[in-house]
Amino acid sequence: MGLWDKIKDGLNTEFSIFQLMELLGMDEDDKRDARNILKQFHITGKIVRISKNMYKKVEQ
Repeated sequence: MGLWDKIKDGLNTEFSIFQLMELLGMDEDDKRDARNILKQFHITGKIVRISKNMYKKVEQ
C-alpha cells in the first residue's frame, strides 16, 4: 500500500499543497518535498494541477 492509498481519502476532490502538507504533518520548510510528492502523483495520473497551489484528484 503506497502513500497515495493512505492519504487519498483525507483529501478533498480539490485540494491545496498546504492541505497535503498538513495531512502529512509537514512543516513550511518541507514545501519542496511536498511539491516532489505532488509531481509523482501527477506523473502517475492520480492528480491534475488546476492552479499554482491547487490540485484535483482524478477519479480512478
